[in-house]
Amino acid sequence: MLIFLWNAEGKRFLDLYAFHADRKKLVRLTNLEADKDDLNLSEEQRDDRLRRYLAPPAGLADYSVSQDGRRVAFSHKGDLYLVSTDSSSELLRLTRTKASESSPAFSPDGNALASIRGGQVIIQNLSNGQIWQATEIDSGTLSVFDWSPDGKTLACIVAKGGVRQLPLPNFSGRLITARNLDRSIAGDEPEEQSIVLAPADGGRSRVVDRGGDRWEVNDLRWSPDGRRLVLAHLSPDYKKRQVSVIDVATAKPKVIFEETDSRWVDYGFAGWSPDSKQVVVSSEKDGFAHLYRVPAEGGTLTQITRGNWEIRQESFSTAPQWFGDWIYYSSTEEGPSQRQFYRVQPDGTRKEKLSTTPGLHIGNVTEDGHHIAVLKADEKNPFDLWVDGHRVTTSPLSEFQSLPWPATRYVTFPSKIDGKPVAAKIMLPTGYKPDDKKLKPFPAIVYVHGAGIATSVLQQWGSYNELRYVYNTYLANKGYVVLDLDYRGSTGYGRDWRSDVYLHLGGKDLEDVLGAVDYLKTLGNIDTNRLGIWGVSYGGFMTNMAMFLAPGTFKAGSSWAAVNDWENYNAGYTGQRLNSPASNPEAYRRSSPIHFSNQLRDRLLIIHGMVDNNVLFQDAVQLTEKLVQEGKAFDHMFYPQESHGFIRDQTWIDALRRTTELFDRYLK
Repeated sequence: MLIFLWNAEGKRFLDLYAFHADRKKLVRLTNLEADKDDLNLSEEQRDDRLRRYLAPPAGLADYSVSQDGRRVAFSHKGDLYLVSTDSSSELLRLTRTKASESSPAFSPDGNALASIRGGQVIIQNLSNGQIWQATEIDSGTLSVFDWSPDGKTLACIVAKGGVRQLPLPNFSGRLITARNLDRSIAGDEPEEQSIVLAPADGGRSRVVDRGGDRWEVNDLRWSPDGRRLVLAHLSPDYKKRQVSVIDVATAKPKVIFEETDSRWVDYGFAGWSPDSKQVVVSSEKDGFAHLYRVPAEGGTLTQITRGNWEIRQESFSTAPQWFGDWIYYSSTEEGPSQRQFYRVQPDGTRKEKLSTTPGLHIGNVTEDGHHIAVLKADEKNPFDLWVDGHRVTTSPLSEFQSLPWPATRYVTFPSKIDGKPVAAKIMLPTGYKPDDKKLKPFPAIVYVHGAGIATSVLQQWGSYNELRYVYNTYLANKGYVVLDLDYRGSTGYGRDWRSDVYLHLGGKDLEDVLGAVDYLKTLGNIDTNRLGIWGVSYGGFMTNMAMFLAPGTFKAGSSWAAVNDWENYNAGYTGQRLNSPASNPEAYRRSSPIHFSNQLRDRLLIIHGMVDNNVLFQDAVQLTEKLVQEGKAFDHMFYPQESHGFIRDQTWIDALRRTTELFDRYLK
């Protein structure tokens, strides 16, 4: 039985589906996009003006499957529902309350359902309807909990508060409002977190003494026998990672693995062997993210996988799984642009490649090893689900394959600063051949992916972000050569590449971008007097750095949702890469575009959402004002109802039209 979220029509709203592997039968479990409930109207739905600009609903997200596979519980608009996985019974609504319920989780025996309501874990007996509060969190916010395998204990992560609150104004309603946003800024201390062990039937909870509550929890998992928990957490300065085993009987942790990094340590992964005797962890100990095992009682660390490739938890992937005598994982062994699916013995022997085609393969295996579900994608196809080689979903619409998707070529070129190889892919316009130097020179656009981590050079339709990928294909079809690169900081290339932006964002990574320009010059058929650049978030930041620090290189740049002053950004991201403004003010100065805006010579378009809760709107406002005071010619467009990642079709159409007009005007 496989439960997953999907929209068969290619729309945004996600519903629940079940695939019965033994019968090869796909069943749709919910159809809730048109569902309305006046009890739980949002603030935007109640405002007659904001109601005109509602965001399209995202659909379901939180769900839990009973251990026998017969029922699914989920949260929708703050209420709880139950549905059978064979659709043999009607959808059952468990709650209809003003208070919101979230994070539903079946007890291991399937007889009870826990959820979070009002910052506490509430449990309902599904046989007799009895409801009780299992936790008593006096201060802080309970954000995550997990049942023990025997159903007697809840392991909870509690954020203890103290995070800075910033106003997030909204100008589109009947009145100007400003909701409070929990948001640190550079230099703030990490939020305190505690690990609480709470009896599932209520009663006195115990707090795990971790030796400091400002260590950030990034993994907490029960052992299969329920006697212990594995904990992975990061020190407040982000330079040390500890993996500990917590004895549930005593609530005391014991460190079994520790690693440090003079830059910042990677988050990594921690899990259990099936017999609860060993812990499997990922580490960059040898320079690349690999799997290791260590006895749960502590002892010698043994490397399982090795090589100049990586195993990572990514936005599109799952954690490694250890079932029986095998560990299953996806890796970059066949190159950073691919994810192939493998299994290996815990001693590192008998490695087998389970996937057979180029592209991305993200697998999930049943505990008995009888069924394998794989998300597959390649250059011509987005992710779709396959189970035991049987195709379960077909996400593209019928006209998808007839659309003019441009050809792609994968290349490497030397960085401008140190000659290290930079991976990239080039989208080829019709009639363009990179090797033909007799061609009339084409204009080109460099796209810089976001996050400052992750990767975009993938053998996958859609790559880092599907809508941005589609826009790049549109530009290629208009006659632009589009180059997309994995600059310094991107993952999949080892620890040194991931962390080589330390203390200077927009330093070596910008030199990687400029190395792309030098590479385009060598082709002999690119008009380097007609170059453009664009990107979103970190890609917007890099666009601004390129326009300010390499004036004359790009004739036009479109910068979306950019950080312009890193002192404005959150403490976690900046603390890893730049330390604090107090301890290293020069790192912040040289990394922030706003300090170099007076060098702008070419045409810049600034785009930002006014209710951005990630890169706050102040970054766009501050840069705009500075450019005005400096007498610079530039363009800008701000979207009153959009946050960091735009979700309204009309916004995307408008922002892409403005970006296209910019490029057509200055590059054609």
